[in-house]
Amino acid sequence: MLVLMTNHLNNAIALLQSATQSLAELATIPVDRQPLRETVTNTVEQIQRALAELTAAIDRPSLDKIPPELLTKAERLGIPLDDIEVRVAITTHHLSQFMGILNEIEQRFEEIRRVREYLLVRLPDIPIEQLGSRLPVYTAADFEWTEPRLSPTELAAIRSKYQIDRLLQQPPRHSTDLFKQIAAADRAWEQAQLVTQSDDLNDTDDISNLPF
Repeated sequence: MLVLMTNHLNNAIALLQSATQSLAELATIPVDRQPLRETVTNTVEQIQRALAELTAAIDRPSLDKIPPELLTKAERLGIPLDDIEVRVAITTHHLSQFMGILNEIEQRFEEIRRVREYLLVRLPDIPIEQLGSRLPVYTAADFEWTEPRLSPTELAAIRSKYQIDRLLQQPPRHSTDLFKQIAAADRAWEQAQLVTQSDDLNDTDDISNLPF
């Protein structure tokens, strides 16, 4: 770990020294004979790379937590994952931003001339989105009963009011016994219906024998 940090620091120092040297030489060359724009652009790139090396020295930019399918997609799109600036950019931004920039590069691949630079510039502007399910996650603690428990006196009053002890002492009814009781009730009802119909027929016969 110490060796890696030292390497990043040495790389940062070398880049900053090179940038400083370029600016010093630029100041000594007449304006009409110096490539001002090119020199400044290269110097800015060196400084940005030096900042990435310093960031890597503090926090190693490991891609171990990035899903393999995203890294495969990035390689397929030509993104240099071994580049220190790219690694720092990926690891210092939200995973949803990395997913978003990959989708954007894939959709506009034919229009993008330099994929590496496009990623470095656009990645910070990609909005952060929630990953996974958007439904709320419930745990056992959400279903815990929060009302105060009843006192022993209150419980005794409820047991007495509804005769809970007597109900608990009654033997449980078997389902077969219950079906037998239902069948017996049906037979009793049918017999009652037959008796009622018989009585109605007798009443009809009595009426027909009356003299009118």
